Amino acid sequence: MMKKIHYGLDAPLVPISYLVIGLGILINWVFFHQYAAAGFVLLYALLLIAGGLIFFHTSFRGKFIIWDKILAKTDISDDATVLDLGCGHGAVLIALSKLLGPFGKAVGVDLWKNADQSHNSLEETKRNLEIAKVADHTELVTADMAKLPFEDDRFDLVTSSFAFHNIKPNKKRFEALSEAHRVLKPGGKLIIVDTGNHKTQYINYLEKGSEFADVSSENTGFNGWWTGPWMASYVIEATKK
Repeated sequence: MMKKIHYGLDAPLVPISYLVIGLGILINWVFFHQYAAAGFVLLYALLLIAGGLIFFHTSFRGKFIIWDKILAKTDISDDATVLDLGCGHGAVLIALSKLLGPFGKAVGVDLWKNADQSHNSLEETKRNLEIAKVADHTELVTADMAKLPFEDDRFDLVTSSFAFHNIKPNKKRFEALSEAHRVLKPGGKLIIVDTGNHKTQYINYLEKGSEFADVSSENTGFNGWWTGPWMASYVIEATKK
């Protein structure tokens, strides 16, 4: 039997809570009619259920569509050295690895927290890389994104997929951005896909000090919704000077 890659569910407690609470309210409304404001309660329950289902779509399908579009227009040399920050189960790392030739290398960094992604572990990611047949030119490193164990100017491309918003507090998030800049080669590209209200902070930091050129951002649309448009996602790209 062919082994299957498992990428896990992002922030698993969030969609499960939405679905459980929404279904609980709906069941009470249908069978017990315990609510006075019946119309409002029904709408609230349906919104929770819809939010949970949208979250599942983004985690299992939407984010892959986003990255397929990004990588399709990103020029990557087949002998490049690339770094994926907060690689999790290796979805982006594997996609990057398949663009590289035998002399290219893809490195993934993570702290392997289950709160960020279900069943997130170094062993699970190694398994995925082996199944995808990219283990020979990939490397996994357990490290903090705000304190990377790499020399300056090492990578041609640095990516991060829905990892930066998990870094707290803001000061440490900026340290992670600074580290991404440090390990990039001059002319190297940084691509961040994230959600939350940090987009302006990222852009302002990247533009500050003229360390990056061509800083741009773009919304991802429905495929980047985490429960709804109030938790939309965006792509930020910048080139190190």
